Amino acid sequence: MSELFSNAVTSIRLGIEDFETDDSDRMLSAARNYYAGLLLLAKECLIRAAPEAEPSQIIGARFKPIPNGDGGVEHVIEGYTTVDLSQLRSRFKDFGLTWPKTDIKKLQSYRNDLEHYHLKEPSSALSEAIASSFSMMVEFFGILGENPQELLDEVWETILEQKAAFDKIQADCLASWEAVQWKESVERLDLLACPECGSSLVAQLDRENTEHHEIMCKCFRCGNESNHEKSIEMVVEACFEVDAYLMAKEGMNSPINTCPSCGLDTYVETGDISFCYNCEESVSGTCARCGNGIDIHEYSPDHEELCSYCAYQWEKMRDE
Repeated sequence: MSELFSNAVTSIRLGIEDFETDDSDRMLSAARNYYAGLLLLAKECLIRAAPEAEPSQIIGARFKPIPNGDGGVEHVIEGYTTVDLSQLRSRFKDFGLTWPKTDIKKLQSYRNDLEHYHLKEPSSALSEAIASSFSMMVEFFGILGENPQELLDEVWETILEQKAAFDKIQADCLASWEAVQWKESVERLDLLACPECGSSLVAQLDRENTEHHEIMCKCFRCGNESNHEKSIEMVVEACFEVDAYLMAKEGMNSPINTCPSCGLDTYVETGDISFCYNCEESVSGTCARCGNGIDIHEYSPDHEELCSYCAYQWEKMRDE
């Protein structure tokens, strides 16, 4: 067993042991140890995928070019920083490895809060974030061809029990949304986040309701109930927050916008979709002056038939 893999197993075991106590202070330690163990497992997956290579050349985060004496350069590791979560995902793809589908963005966010500031959410949300990521850990062990039950024997039952409990409640919550009729398909509701505690265990209050404009929801972690306006904004955020993050990294506009008709943050503009998930109004059209397309970013509420630029020019000419 390599030192890195041994450290990964130890970190996960210590994290789960802290997790078992259900103590708020120990839960903070659980997040640090468990998250560190996950990243170490992922790094071990990369290293075993290229067994003849120097590990530092695989998991090093920064490299610099050095002249090789023959007119070319070679890239050598710079410093001791290793790859972070985002870089790991990218290198998994480069190495032909499948990155687990489990979303650990919340766990990553909570862990970063602990490292740099303080945890803003209650420890119960942290507990859920850890439990919901157990499947990622198991998938990493699968890639490595290792048996997690043997390696984590002392805490394995806790892992199974917590994962089963979380999966059962989450499946029940997701089922509560199935009857709702939407203009476009709604996905990623497992990313719903309670505004009070951050839990994803959010269900529709009236499970028989089919109307999207009547939805209200309840958190099964803290019991918080959200009215229709907040509920539908939560749905839109869950469905498109990943796209918003990726588009922001590319310097693009967010797909989630404030609807000029109902005023909720439920207008979605993706190129394929241009309408409000709440009131179903759409500003999509063609500018009567220049012929360019109008979307939510080019829409002028005072001149609905014009794009924002032509509306500006019209107002400028009128004021002269």
